[in-house]
Amino acid sequence: MSDPDADAHIVRDVPPAGDDPDWRFTGLHPKFRLELQDVSHLVFYVRFFNHGEALLARGPVTFAVDINGKQFQSERFAYEGDVEYRHPLPDGFIAKPGPVEVSLDISPPWQYPGDGTVGVLLHSIGFQRDEK
Repeated sequence: MSDPDADAHIVRDVPPAGDDPDWRFTGLHPKFRLELQDVSHLVFYVRFFNHGEALLARGPVTFAVDINGKQFQSERFAYEGDVEYRHPLPDGFIAKPGPVEVSLDISPPWQYPGDGTVGVLLHSIGFQRDEK
């Protein structure tokens, strides 16, 4: 989220950066447009902070991840703190290089008592190459 051109990749449901540009609260349905040069051997990743108050109020959180119209479900995140989730994509999951749309559906919702934010505190989202 702290990348200088992060806003250019946000399609919806992520407000502008606040005091700490490394982290941003999302809404329940954030969407991003990322550019890929190579689509083989990819791992999808998302790093977020699982707030302790959220866990007490709503229980574990999950994401339905949609990449160019193909969906998969994340695991349930039932522990507090900085979480990094990785999901290897089978070759062919993303058909060709170019723009890729990634959206998350966050469930269940949680409303942050301070300002009414309902999503998660996001650090990063994207793809890495699996060098196996």
